[in-house]
Amino acid sequence: MPLWMALALCFLASSASAQERRVALRFQGGAEVGVPIFFNVDREIVKPGASFSGWAGFDIGWVVFEFALGFQWTPIDTNKIPGALVPTGLEPLVRLSFSPGIRFQVPLFDAVLPYVTGAFDANIWSFAALGRTCAWYYCRSESRGQFAPGFSGKAGLGIHLKGSLYLDVGFQYSFSGTGNFFDRRQWWAEPFVGFIYRGDSDRFGGTGY
Repeated sequence: MPLWMALALCFLASSASAQERRVALRFQGGAEVGVPIFFNVDREIVKPGASFSGWAGFDIGWVVFEFALGFQWTPIDTNKIPGALVPTGLEPLVRLSFSPGIRFQVPLFDAVLPYVTGAFDANIWSFAALGRTCAWYYCRSESRGQFAPGFSGKAGLGIHLKGSLYLDVGFQYSFSGTGNFFDRRQWWAEPFVGFIYRGDSDRFGGTGY
């Protein structure tokens, strides 16, 4: 067999093998809204809030490597904060987050897609400047955002709707370290609902969605 023919056959075989590997890589993404409920706080001061997050990742079957962006808003009743000299009613405790993480899923069923996740959270927290004379641990002398690292994990269930779309329902448990913002660690839980888009085939160099 001529050398050029042998090289051509090797190239074709290598391309076919690479194509098969690429088809195993899918795009997955979604968005969700939740209700964060903080632990170990005065319920008269810290109210249940709202959150929104969107995420996208690389789906290789049982594992998804993902990145998420989130916004969280928690109303604080400053009228009931001890030591606040000039209370201003409800003020938002705001959290912006960037979260690289990993998702473990069970892609064996057509009707549902169970999963659990874990992520590192790079959090930016901000709250109204009520002054240092305020004794409560949320009180700030300035309102600009401050960094505090954290972690979060969730368990959920994707319920297949049509095509690549799933209804997403679940529960998230989160933790924030003190960082430059809190005087103590903060924990909260969050039921959520949203959607998942799971591509049918390789978006990244294969046959598209």
